[in-house]
Amino acid sequence: MKSSDAGQILSLLFIVLIAVGFFYAFSNHLLLINSCSENTTLVFKNGSGFCLTQNSSIAISEGNIIPLSFRFINNSPLLYIWNQKISEPAGSYIFLSIPDTFRVHMQYNATTNTRFMVMTNQQYVNWVNSNGVNTANVFELGGNSISGWFNDSAGCAGYVAVIISTSHSAFALYPNETALYAPASSSTGVCA
Repeated sequence: MKSSDAGQILSLLFIVLIAVGFFYAFSNHLLLINSCSENTTLVFKNGSGFCLTQNSSIAISEGNIIPLSFRFINNSPLLYIWNQKISEPAGSYIFLSIPDTFRVHMQYNATTNTRFMVMTNQQYVNWVNSNGVNTANVFELGGNSISGWFNDSAGCAGYVAVIISTSHSAFALYPNETALYAPASSSTGVCA
């Protein structure tokens, strides 16, 4: 074998190794050309791809990239708590717990005028025992389209909420409730 033939074989092997390296890198580890819509990025990992919006959050677990169903606001996760339609018969109400260490954003549309009331545990007991006559609460929104933040639960687990039709008729609710993780450095609200 001539030295020129050996050099050509080594050059060919080198080119094949480079091609295999590029193929491996693009098929397993790198971001590919964006084939998603505007303001999104295609992430491709181990044979599957998905689009992430600019506000998306991801986690990496055991080498896998996982899109998360929440986003961050000021380095705190904003979690989607409730977004499924619910229908209530006449004379009934929706009961909700308010999570501790979170600021809660209640937003919904309803088919009739409603009251969204946040109560302490004792206020709720009084409300139930009075058949809804005692309406003392710490926070209230009204209407058929509401949006508001309740912040006193950032350092307190002492709250519940009720949604009721103002006419006591049947209603449907289309919620979009979120909660921002924001633990307070000391007790808040009725816990202070």
